[in-house]
Amino acid sequence: MNSNASASAATSLAGDQRWQAVQHVLTSSTFAKAPRMSALLSFLMLRKLSGMEDTITEYAIGIEVFRRDARDYDTTIDPVVRVQMGRLRERLAQYYAGPGVAGTPRIAIPPGSYVPVVTVGECRVAGDVAATAAHLRLAPLRTLAQVGGAEVFVSGLEEELALRLFQRFPPRRAAPAEYRVEVSVRLEPGHARASIRLIDAGTEALVWLRQRDRRGALDMQLQEALAADICDELRDYFTAALPASDVMSSSFFGELELPS
Repeated sequence: MNSNASASAATSLAGDQRWQAVQHVLTSSTFAKAPRMSALLSFLMLRKLSGMEDTITEYAIGIEVFRRDARDYDTTIDPVVRVQMGRLRERLAQYYAGPGVAGTPRIAIPPGSYVPVVTVGECRVAGDVAATAAHLRLAPLRTLAQVGGAEVFVSGLEEELALRLFQRFPPRRAAPAEYRVEVSVRLEPGHARASIRLIDAGTEALVWLRQRDRRGALDMQLQEALAADICDELRDYFTAALPASDVMSSSFFGELELPS
């Protein structure tokens, strides 16, 4: 969808309550000074509301929003879309946590998807995570590699993951359950694999296990992408594990404890 087509689509949607909700988000203080986030949200919502959900792909976003060169753009190497989608989810959560938005249409992007979901009033937004409060403790990350720079990479990943967990799963004090998140990282040149384990701290039982792989240079961008993947996996697990009645509550994790 080129700029002329986008302008035409936006004009045709002027009376749509959902598109009006998008405009309120874009003109808010949360988005007004974030042009990349605004462009990404506009692209996603224009395609959704124009009946073009099937064209919302990582490749299309990379080309049309982030101006990657179609001649050599490879989504398995360049994580820009996945990283920026994680940031967009966080910024939307920040916007809806602010004043003056109660009762307005709510936009969310479920983890593992690039297609927005819009709900009105108090209906559930697909992909939102809420639950009985729990205490989440992030254990120090383990490095399972002898690659040069491995310890520095994993140390940076731990910092990025701690920040994202804190942002995505806001602290609450009431915490009847406690879980420990353990992450071990295997590295090869151009390849990082994170094994994520969720441990019931009361019984020391392993309750969940996943792996995520990322390819690319072992740099800050890869740290951000892998940390976002781990947060998405945890969010997906707890969303699936909850009964629908719990999903309607307002927050998820209890007090987040970071590695010392």
